[in-house]
Amino acid sequence: MWNRKASLAGMFWAVALIFSSFPTSAADQVVATVGDEAIYARELEGAIASSPFYTQFNTLGEDEQASLRGDMLHRLVSARLLAREARRLGLDKTSAFKRELENFRLGLLYRSYMDKLRESVSVPDEALAAMKQQYKGDADALEAAKAAYLSSQFRERKLAALRQMQIDSHLQFFESRIRPGIKSGTVLMQADGVRVTYGDIVDTGKWGKLPNPEWVSEQLQNRSELLLVARYAERAGAKVDEQLKRYGDEALPALALAKKTQEWIPNEQAKRNWYKDHPEIGRIPASYHVGQLVVASRAEAEALRARIVKGESLFTLAGGYSIDPAGRQQNGDMGWLPEGRGMPELQQVLDTLKDDELSGVIETRSGYHLLMVLERRIGRQKPFAEVRERVQQRMVNQQLPAYLGELEKRYPVSWNVMIPPAATQSAVAR
Repeated sequence: MWNRKASLAGMFWAVALIFSSFPTSAADQVVATVGDEAIYARELEGAIASSPFYTQFNTLGEDEQASLRGDMLHRLVSARLLAREARRLGLDKTSAFKRELENFRLGLLYRSYMDKLRESVSVPDEALAAMKQQYKGDADALEAAKAAYLSSQFRERKLAALRQMQIDSHLQFFESRIRPGIKSGTVLMQADGVRVTYGDIVDTGKWGKLPNPEWVSEQLQNRSELLLVARYAERAGAKVDEQLKRYGDEALPALALAKKTQEWIPNEQAKRNWYKDHPEIGRIPASYHVGQLVVASRAEAEALRARIVKGESLFTLAGGYSIDPAGRQQNGDMGWLPEGRGMPELQQVLDTLKDDELSGVIETRSGYHLLMVLERRIGRQKPFAEVRERVQQRMVNQQLPAYLGELEKRYPVSWNVMIPPAATQSAVAR
């Protein structure tokens, strides 16, 4: 099986060479293949550009950028492995997935129509002039007035467009049928080429009885509007195939992982058992607000301790004598120290000190310390209910590497070392 750590380390510098500084042709370079599917440099660039850390990306050093690119490429490969497995298992052929895709397609068409409708709204010159006169010198108020006007006009145009769609398509609602005993196939709305049944808006497997009729009516109105607008958007030539395919490709890995998760975590009791064996996941450690003074010799520490016992402030002395730069700058106030994070020798003493009690001299590799606990927060153990989702994620994370390794055997992965054109030309010249 492919050694992830070794492969990632080896490809970090490789993928660092395939970013936007390349000419257009570099975007078509293959950075990895999964089975017979290629992953291109442009896909990696797009993934990085859409990631949360992108705004800080250019501020990072070359090593950090290369590491993040390598990690992102690894994620793309993992997603491609899971997507291929989802297709092999036929998860893309299930009615639930097809329904999800159809709903997404309708949503895309709806948004396309509404975006165009919104773009058609503008503030007339006369109204804009009046606003400028009214809010002269107040740019924020002027912008708010313009936004309010556009929003109001958009709502009016939207309502007018919906009314016209309903008339043109001969829409009819049958809300009187929303009553106890209603069947999944009962038609609640019908128009030219469009209809909505009770089963389209209510999961009858989840709802054994009729939910609140007002809620059902609201769902009916929303679904009807979605279908009508999407139909008119299609007639107007809206194209969403590329976005729909991208959504499907992104959804398939989650389907494969969800199916596998059901095998790894068959029931709630499995999570509870794991939590029982790994209680540290729910542990909130105690923490201490610590004052500290560090000096280079025991004799100096003892002398300073005597001065503190006689009434001088540890914090004042720390500001003048501490050899710890941070501690000296902060006059010995070290802030909150979580249990188990500091040096073992210091932690052992912190556990025994009372609030505002001065410690004896403590020797560590950093020097000779005097400690004081100003206040403390008691640690606690979170109940299972509070960490349930974290437990599931941790259980999945434990199983995932081995599972991806199995998929790599089924769909072999190869990584391509990318060399920028300038480096290639330099090598040829030599």
